[in-house]
Formats: sequence, C-alpha cells, structure tokens
Amino acid sequence: MNIDDFAEQRPLFVLENFFSGSLRGWGITLSRMGSLQNRFTIEAEGRYEASANTLSLKETYAFEDGHRDILTWTIINRGDGNYEGRETLIDGTAQGRQSGNAFQWKYHREVPDANGSKTKFGFNDWFFLHDENHMTAHASLTKLGIEFATIQAFYERH
Repeated sequence: MNIDDFAEQRPLFVLENFFSGSLRGWGITLSRMGSLQNRFTIEAEGRYEASANTLSLKETYAFEDGHRDILTWTIINRGDGNYEGRETLIDGTAQGRQSGNAFQWKYHREVPDANGSKTKFGFNDWFFLHDENHMTAHASLTKLGIEFATIQAFYERH
C-alpha cells in the first residue's frame, strides 16, 4: 500500500481531531502463521495543544494474560500531512503520513511481555477512519526484516 493511494478517500483523517478526548478499543495479535496470540482492550486519552501543534496521547493496552503496555505519545504535526512522534520505548522518532482517510506510522519500539522482558520490533501501522467516531488499525511487527505478527484493532471515540 502507498499512503498517496488514499488521497481522495473520505472522511478526512485528522489525527489530532480523532485522538483528542476519550477513546476505547479492542484488538487481537496474530502470529506470523495466523494463529491468535492474544486479545486486548485499549483505553486512550488525548489532548491537542493547538499553540504547540502537539497531540499528547496516552494509550493503555490491557492484555488477556493480565499484563499492560502503556504508551505515552507526543505527536507533532509537521505540516503537509507529515507527523513526528516520540514515546519512551521508541528508538528516535516515529514518522507518520496522512492522506485522505488513512494514516501510516513507522517506528521501532521495545514491546514489554507478560514476564517483564522486552523485545524490539519494527512497526508499520496503518489507520483507516470510517467516520468521526470509528477507526480501524492494522500493524505489522517485524524483527530483522521478517514479519513476526500482525495486530488488528478497532477504536471508538466516546
């Protein structure tokens, strides 16, 4: 997929609008071979600061085995559909692009496991806005260029 392929798709996905306020989500992680690895829920809260052109977003993933992963993002709109994000477990910055109803996000992050260990994965996230309150996400997790898992998630503003 190419982000520019979505330029004419509507509704327009404005990241800082969708992620401002309270959200909840549900998702699954599938292994490389397609088997279910886990299920999770998401609670998220975002706040957009227009004067700094910055979205602060906290996402809490609660996995069915009891462990949690909390992501605390600082995301800056760089203009022309380009975004840059920082989060404590990310190497450097996340780079994102928005076009039409889609947003693509790429980064490398250490992912905590239930036993407390962490594994670094490359992420290629795609977000697709359905309407002002609903969005679908698909993520590919890679290690050394090999896809290890995919994540499917659904977000709802409330």
